Amino acid sequence: MRIHHFTAGQAVAQTREVEPEVRLGDLLVLDEDEKVFVVDEETELDVTVPVEALLAGRQGHLATSACRQIAVTVGYAGADKVIKVHPAIRLRQVRRRAIAAFGISQADAADLVLRLPGETEDLDLNAPVTTIVPRRTCSTTVDLVHTVRPQG
Repeated sequence: MRIHHFTAGQAVAQTREVEPEVRLGDLLVLDEDEKVFVVDEETELDVTVPVEALLAGRQGHLATSACRQIAVTVGYAGADKVIKVHPAIRLRQVRRRAIAAFGISQADAADLVLRLPGETEDLDLNAPVTTIVPRRTCSTTVDLVHTVRPQG
């Protein structure tokens, strides 16, 4: 069984093959206050249960975080909006919620991407939000930017 583990502040998941009968708590090194979630799900996993029982019928994409909620400050066109999300949701959901919060039409949102402030590289929308949150914090900031710039 393959596990992809996303942690706070780490852009790349740690991937490993594990035996199905191994307990999740024996695989992951967690800080005292960290919880484990399946990506896209908000229910905390019991780390004393074997991996196979926990992930029956689900992908092995796990996210760990000490936070129950992440406050994402989204900057767009000189304005900021705070969107509160669960740490295991994917960045594509943050993008959708930001577009809705700013009241951007679907046509105008077609080329919008998320980036860390001051960066030029797009964030991976498939990654959980916990990957862009610094450890020991429950907030982060991103910019919602157009990838296509009008020339003129």
